[in-house]
This record gives sequence, structure tokens and C-alpha cells, in this order.
Amino acid sequence: MVPSKTDLLGHARYFWVPPWKSRLTDLLKPGVKGRPWLCIDCGAVVAYVDEKKLSLIREEYEQKKLEGSI
Repeated sequence: MVPSKTDLLGHARYFWVPPWKSRLTDLLKPGVKGRPWLCIDCGAVVAYVDEKKLSLIREEYEQKKLEGSI
């Protein structure tokens, strides 16, 4: 896997929006940015999220799961 030099690949941005987020409340924060990585073996471009953001997403998911809103 080879990371890109920037978070942008041309003009495309990679976003992942958690399914438990509301479009109305998170209008200004559209999602989580992922950095594009290229797989040398298969040629796929995969968006990765850094560890800090990933741990925050995991904590938020677990909290929503315990509340029963997922």
C-alpha cells in the first residue's frame, strides 16, 4: 500500500458519513476525510482514516449502540 502525497486525489475527496449521523445536525461537517492509498497488487484506491479519528468514530459508535439508536 502506498499513501498519496495529499488528502486529495485530483479533485476528488473521500468522505465517509457515519450512518447514525443526521444530515440536518451535521450539515457543516459532511463526514470523515479519508486519505487515499493505492494497493500495488490489485490497483485499488482505498480511503484510510488516521488512528485518532478512527478511535473517535469507534467510541461514538459504541455509545450510540448502547443507547439503542442504531
